[in-house]
Amino acid sequence: MVWNSNSHKEAYEFHLKYAKIIGFGILRRSSRRSKISNEFIDVKFVCTRLGSKRESISCNPRPCLKIDCKATLHLKRRLEGKWYVYNFIKEHNHEVYPAQAHYFTCHRSIKPSNKETINTPHAVGVSTTKIFVVMAKSNNGYENIGCLEKDIRNHLDKEKRLALASGDASAMQELFMHMQEEDSNFFYAIDLDEEQRLKNVFWVDAKSREDYKIFGDVVSFDTTYITNKYKMPFAPFIGVNNHFQTSLLGCALLAHETKSTFVWLIKTWLRAMGGKAPISILTNQDKAMKAAISDVFPNTRHRFCLWHILRKILEKLGSVIKTNEHFMRDFNSCVYNSWVAEEFEYKWSTMIEKVVYAECLNTMDFFVGMLCVFFDLLVFSMFHHSIY
Repeated sequence: MVWNSNSHKEAYEFHLKYAKIIGFGILRRSSRRSKISNEFIDVKFVCTRLGSKRESISCNPRPCLKIDCKATLHLKRRLEGKWYVYNFIKEHNHEVYPAQAHYFTCHRSIKPSNKETINTPHAVGVSTTKIFVVMAKSNNGYENIGCLEKDIRNHLDKEKRLALASGDASAMQELFMHMQEEDSNFFYAIDLDEEQRLKNVFWVDAKSREDYKIFGDVVSFDTTYITNKYKMPFAPFIGVNNHFQTSLLGCALLAHETKSTFVWLIKTWLRAMGGKAPISILTNQDKAMKAAISDVFPNTRHRFCLWHILRKILEKLGSVIKTNEHFMRDFNSCVYNSWVAEEFEYKWSTMIEKVVYAECLNTMDFFVGMLCVFFDLLVFSMFHHSIY
């Protein structure tokens, strides 16, 4: 058999399909490149059970399936570039398992089209087992998925790691160590997964730690700054000093925005700040963040950030703004010029009456949209009256 391709990949794919039909696994045992062109000219694929069984002194040794199977596909490349079969040993000295071929590592991979099928439900809390079951039903059986449940778990674990380029993690740690040598009050923490790979990182300098002692009553925490080249959430803790200037109180790079990640980050930040919790904290409306703050800061007042609330205006009340030119003027007066709860409620009800009486949008959608914004503003407005 001859392949016209200049690469041996076409031959490998052919042999891989053959191995799956017969029921065994393959791997590349050896290869050789040309000394002139540096291109492959000789490749040998063997059965995964080639080799002798190794002895182990561990208490619970992993099973070794090596029984020196000689099944081989040996390929060579001709001068004109075509690949041909130089030697083929068909016979195996063990049973083959076509029905279980999908368990072999060489026959397992997550297709690019399936990654979105996995990532999307997992992001909203669907378990890996349920995702695997759904994929099995859509592919008419577990054997047709192309991967195992543990492959999906490994994929999701990889997604949760920081997507740093090669050498960046080491360079970052060396920088932190250098900064700590220069200033012993510089604080940093690194979160690793079970395989000792980087997940999250937090750091704060000496000035920020000192600023927090004075201006740490109110803290803003936000993860919407995903503007770095790695597309990872940058999470700064921000305060305001006595000159109404922002003060950075620590920052982090996160691999994933989950409750466990936020719990680790907030506990680490609290440790860096001497265990002193803020009186009030402002965040966006992320549910995982809300749950983490409730666990770590049970006595801290949690309020929503006004900027995130006002972003809902166009989404919820876009049609009202188009048909009522004075709506935003009344709305801003209600939000920014109300100093007590009674004044806010009076202006709010008056604003709604104006819109309804003008018959701009007398529908249920209007009231639902206004209620969504109202309850968020209610949480925000409580901040002004309960900060101290």
